[in-house]
Amino acid sequence: MSTSVSRQRKVYRGESLRAIAMPLGGIGTGTIALCGDGSLRQWQIHNQVNHLACVPHSFFAVWARRARPPEEPTTRVLQSDALYDVEGPAPPPTSNDHLVPLAHRKLLRRLPGVQATEFVGEYPIAELRYHDPALPLEVSMEAFSPFIPLNAKDSGLPAILFHITVTNPTDDVMLASVAATLQNAVGWDGVTPISDNECFLYGGNFNTLIQLHDMTAIHMQTNRLPEDDDGYGSMALAALTPDATYLTQWDDLDALWADFSSDGRLSNAADSTPSPIGRTWNGALAVPFSLAPGESHTVTFLITWYFPNRYVNWSQRQFFDFDDEKSKFWLGNQYNNWFRSALDVAEYVRDNLDRLVEQTRSARDTFYDTTLPYALIDAVTSQMSIIRSPTCFWTEDGRFFGFEGCHGASTPHHEPVGGCCPLNCTHVWNYEMALARLFPALERTMRETEWDIQQHPSGYLPHRVLLPTYLPRVWDREIGGPAHPALDGLLGAILKTYREYRACGDADWLAHVWPSVKRALHYVWTQHDPDRSGVIEGEQPNTYDISIYGANTFIGSLYLAALRAVERMAQLQGEEDLAAECRAAYERGREALDDRLWNGEYYIQDVDLERYPEYNWGIGCHSDQLLGQWWAHILDLGHVLDQDHVRQAALSIFR
Repeated sequence: MSTSVSRQRKVYRGESLRAIAMPLGGIGTGTIALCGDGSLRQWQIHNQVNHLACVPHSFFAVWARRARPPEEPTTRVLQSDALYDVEGPAPPPTSNDHLVPLAHRKLLRRLPGVQATEFVGEYPIAELRYHDPALPLEVSMEAFSPFIPLNAKDSGLPAILFHITVTNPTDDVMLASVAATLQNAVGWDGVTPISDNECFLYGGNFNTLIQLHDMTAIHMQTNRLPEDDDGYGSMALAALTPDATYLTQWDDLDALWADFSSDGRLSNAADSTPSPIGRTWNGALAVPFSLAPGESHTVTFLITWYFPNRYVNWSQRQFFDFDDEKSKFWLGNQYNNWFRSALDVAEYVRDNLDRLVEQTRSARDTFYDTTLPYALIDAVTSQMSIIRSPTCFWTEDGRFFGFEGCHGASTPHHEPVGGCCPLNCTHVWNYEMALARLFPALERTMRETEWDIQQHPSGYLPHRVLLPTYLPRVWDREIGGPAHPALDGLLGAILKTYREYRACGDADWLAHVWPSVKRALHYVWTQHDPDRSGVIEGEQPNTYDISIYGANTFIGSLYLAALRAVERMAQLQGEEDLAAECRAAYERGREALDDRLWNGEYYIQDVDLERYPEYNWGIGCHSDQLLGQWWAHILDLGHVLDQDHVRQAALSIFR
């Protein structure tokens, strides 16, 4: 397991492997999870959310024997069933990562897997070691999709790299081979169950052998679908070597295993006959080599995909009262601008391999090269994966979108497919910082969607986005969540705009969005603080899908931070009068909130509970009471509330 930084790493073994599932895939491309048992699960590359999606007959294997004297070889699937029939602790009701697909259980009933695995997950890189007493060689895998902060394109490739390293610890020369097999899932919808290589969505699938420039690839397509079909596209399995043996199309697992187990090679059959209706083909590559005592050899496999036709495939009726669920609204994927097939993707990765590998490892090592506790960094980096999960997507026009989450075990009231609570919810994304730091250009597209497309003429922002963006905006109506436009989301949009400017320093960009920011502030001053007292007292729709009332520091501190942010932006735009007006309102509000709400331990809410008995907390200790102060620290705006009080309030929240 490679690392250039010395640290005490967390290695998962035994029971700890049960629910490990690291998502691999680029920004907006969908993902495949590499799991603790070594299997590939959660196939979400077909522009669909489905945490239980499974594509059978897609796995890795190893073969080994001594060169002399000849002996019976050992062949293993690089997957372990050690926990499959062992009852573990009760899983949380909101997770199903522990569930082993039936296809994986069937695979290891028919073929021998390794006895055990070890897993290290330091996002964006997953590392596995495989253990089996019958294997005379040491086998490990490093797997990742390129992840390079500030380089969104190379972090948005529909590709996964698998480096399988085999080491000979013996005193003998060893013969070895590693194999990879992948099902041609072109035409699949990401939801309908697949049995072996059968699914009613299959048919006309064919695989083609491609050998060029030190790469052996099997390009997977279908001749049955028109180019605008949801399932149209291609997949590829590639080995970055000209020495791979191949079986372009197979559908008999026992025959494949017998072929590979005999000598570590495949039969080099390059059939491309389209599959019959209801069936598809699998394709396999195997790379044989020899190892001197103490020698190691690494084989690099790629899985790449290209499914260009992302459509609106989630319901927009619930939130937007949009009844047309028959029309196909096309969005596309950003990677359509760079590639025309999965083979194109594979060639790009091959041609840029050294740079992509070096910079991804550097990113991982930089994250973990710290004196902060390992568990903290592990928690922080794992959350970065959400940017590249099916929660988010990156459309062909360059805009970045995100659901509040994905349907699955945590949403038992809904079919476990598709994104949950569309889209770019302003108040939910108030709590997200990773995208703005790692890929600030993508975060700016969210501000541009808000200010250029979403904003109501009066200045407020609907807190959800209806797609496509050329449809009429959902103004002046309820759209799910709070009944009225989320005030914390609007204040957050102002803060995020200043954050984005600080990240890019682009004066032209700020000048472009500045009129919209002023319009938003005018709305706040007209509807929520007409006296410009710096304190908001009336209805405050917010992220808890409710409205609260009365003075409080949950919304109040966001407002103070937003006033300071507008002050800074107004100064940059040469509008000193507006800057002074914001500063004056801020000073009044800062003094008033501390005077009225500080109880000696934390900030309370000054509300008439007889008039507003529901959803307000009065003298309670609200977990979000310092949200605006958090934002102010992030934007170097200083303390918007009394410094000593902030410290005490933080301790009170913690208690």
